[in-house]
Amino acid sequence: MDFKKLIPHLIAIGVLLLVATMFFAPNAFSGKVLSQSDNDKARGMATEAVAYAKQDGKSPLWTNSAFGGMPTYQIKSPSSGNLTRPAVRTLFLWTDTSSVWAQVFVAMLCMYLFLGTLKTDWRVSIFGAIAYGITSYNVDILEAGHTTKMMALALTPGIFAGAVMVFNGRLLSGLGLLALFISMQVYANHIQITYYTLLLLGIYGLAQIVDVVKHGTWLPYFKGVAAIGIGVAIGFAANLSRMWSTYEYSQETIRGTSELAAKSAKSSGLTPEYSFDYSCGKLESFTLLVPHYAGGGVGESYTETATFKAIAPQIQNRQQADQQTGQLMYTGSQPFVGTAIYYGAVVIFLAFLGALLARGSVKWWLLGSGIFAITLAWGKYFALNLFLFDHLPMFNKFRAVTMAFGIGQLCFAALGALGLQKICDPDLAFSRKKMALMIAGGGTLLLCLIAWISHSSVGANDIQLEKNPEILELLYKDRSALLQSDVLRSMLFIALAVALVWLYLRGTLKANLTVIAIAALSLVDQWSVCSRTLTSDKYISKSAGSAIPKERQADKQIKQDKDIHYRVLDLARGGITGNGTTSYFHKSLSGYHAAKLQRYQEVVDSFLNGPKLADNLHIVGMFNGKYIITPPQGQEEPRVILNPEACGHAWFVNHFDILPTAEAELQSLHLLRPRDSAVVQQAYATALQGFTVQPDSSAKIDLVKYHPDIMEYEYSAKTEQFAVFPEIYYPPAKGWKTYLNGQPAPDFFKVDYLLRGMRLPAGQNMKLEMRFEPASFYTGEKVAWIASILSVLLFFAGFILWFRQHPLEDPNRLAEEEQPAPGRPVPAAPRPPAPVDKKKGKK
Repeated sequence: MDFKKLIPHLIAIGVLLLVATMFFAPNAFSGKVLSQSDNDKARGMATEAVAYAKQDGKSPLWTNSAFGGMPTYQIKSPSSGNLTRPAVRTLFLWTDTSSVWAQVFVAMLCMYLFLGTLKTDWRVSIFGAIAYGITSYNVDILEAGHTTKMMALALTPGIFAGAVMVFNGRLLSGLGLLALFISMQVYANHIQITYYTLLLLGIYGLAQIVDVVKHGTWLPYFKGVAAIGIGVAIGFAANLSRMWSTYEYSQETIRGTSELAAKSAKSSGLTPEYSFDYSCGKLESFTLLVPHYAGGGVGESYTETATFKAIAPQIQNRQQADQQTGQLMYTGSQPFVGTAIYYGAVVIFLAFLGALLARGSVKWWLLGSGIFAITLAWGKYFALNLFLFDHLPMFNKFRAVTMAFGIGQLCFAALGALGLQKICDPDLAFSRKKMALMIAGGGTLLLCLIAWISHSSVGANDIQLEKNPEILELLYKDRSALLQSDVLRSMLFIALAVALVWLYLRGTLKANLTVIAIAALSLVDQWSVCSRTLTSDKYISKSAGSAIPKERQADKQIKQDKDIHYRVLDLARGGITGNGTTSYFHKSLSGYHAAKLQRYQEVVDSFLNGPKLADNLHIVGMFNGKYIITPPQGQEEPRVILNPEACGHAWFVNHFDILPTAEAELQSLHLLRPRDSAVVQQAYATALQGFTVQPDSSAKIDLVKYHPDIMEYEYSAKTEQFAVFPEIYYPPAKGWKTYLNGQPAPDFFKVDYLLRGMRLPAGQNMKLEMRFEPASFYTGEKVAWIASILSVLLFFAGFILWFRQHPLEDPNRLAEEEQPAPGRPVPAAPRPPAPVDKKKGKK
């Protein structure tokens, strides 16, 4: 092996590391972190699981700290028997989720690898890697705490690198790379990004058919497709415990099928309205080229605008005034955005060049995928998405389609890198390069002008200012000024990039200097836009970032109750489905998760939201919701109310009604007296056939030992009884097992729409256990062990074999001699030396 050829790659890695650490300098060098709200909520909901993991040495698989109960593996992975975990830890430099610099560095490193498989020069690859890493989209999701999404995006180029190697004939090494990166991406646990990745792999396979038809290479093509299929299968199998259990869980959530006939008839997943709630308007996509086309977002600062100066005196908190200004400034079609999604003027210009100059299936793949990603982000504003929602498997399981912009950035950055590589290709005619430069430069400048002309200063939130026409007028002027400034800014960066390319074509600049200059120009472009959102004041100390929220007096008051199991409904920290903070302190009826249990969500929507709650405290009591924390009034502290309707750990009912439909069962809850009566849907009433409750005033049942995975009860009854448990119903086939006096007992069934019920035989001091033992997890772990070992072995075997059979390729792919442009004299060929007379030593 020629180790000199490794030096450029080491330099490139050093450059990428430098860029990542400098961009996130407070995080990389000072140990400060971003205040990531989503990570804070996730940590809150994982509090119970973390505590029991420390106590037991392993994480429980169920928690009662959120939404009344849900599987823990949807919040915090308990997986341990998997070699994918150390692979991920190693690649991400053994950092934690707060190390945002490492996540962006890995994204750039994987992009560098991908571009290397596309045969770009190492300096061109640095450009593409930075164009993928330093972006407003990445900054936006990192600031929000969407760590799993960032990790999945960071690993995506590695998957594409494996696919390119497979189709280039490196079957084993490509298979090993793809299998390992798929397993790591699935481990990152953001299925929507993985889904989009697989869609783009499918587009790549379709694009390859053009070359296959042209050259008749059907056998290698099918071998490549088979290898990619095997790699994807191994990657998923290496995470089977997570994927299988997630699939099981998804069927019971708002992304599955509802029992309510009206909802199940519409869709087996999310509703179109919910799925496409965050849809980017078509014209709003101009932000990819002109960042302030739609006004920006709440994550930016607008303290220098006239609107802020007019609003600030009315709001005591300066930060809140700035956020409100940002909300008003946004004119797009989404509920709100953190910042504008900006691909970069230089990147888009170079992507135009790539589309014009590059040839082959890879060009069409990247171009088609990039356009597809943008149209996907349009959501409900593009008819094809509505068709895909109804017909493409799994498409209706995902929300916030605008995250497709993240994978679109990859396509445009890679296509831009190909454009930069091709402009420096001496085998391409000068005339063709000149024509491409004119079209690309003129096209992107024209798009800037169209953005300027098509811009509207009117926004959806303007209705809030109808009674303040003076502020509304200032808002219109600020929006126009921001737009004008950014149009001119983008045009300037495009003009500078065009000038650099032209200087290269005229022979004034060498290829390497041209590439370096354009990479630096693009970095300045992206860095300055990202800095609008990522400011130094958004970093906090690591101790502050990991600190749990301050415990309120209400929390302390509730904790004085030493009951082993009860729940709290906290209305002081936000809505029921948007509050993960209470879980830091109590078993909460609130939570924050993208996939809530369907039945729970339906009960919340029907009875517990807003003013409806006051008439339905008995439903809170069904969950043994013992305490309610009320919202603060003015400067007062939140108050604690003892819920008189709390039903306890378990109870026997004297009556039950069997109802024909889920609708009837749900609606009956409003008038239900849960301590005395129960309702059971006909579909779940098999265990009650021929059964009539014989009341026993001396019968009693109680929870004697609590563990999230193991609930132990003791009861005594002279007659057979109908017991109700204030625990979320989760199908026994998916993990919950029941044991009576140590022996397997009949499964519990669904009562009161979302609780557990059992028909219990008479007896004294009977012991009943409910254990969460999902086969999807335990069997999945065994398969994951085998598959993860296989993926790692394939990775190392493939690359060892390749490097033994092939020399290390030269990463320098820029021509030493430039092609002269027309009008420049062609350098004369050097005259060969005259022969030397060895005898005389003279020429």
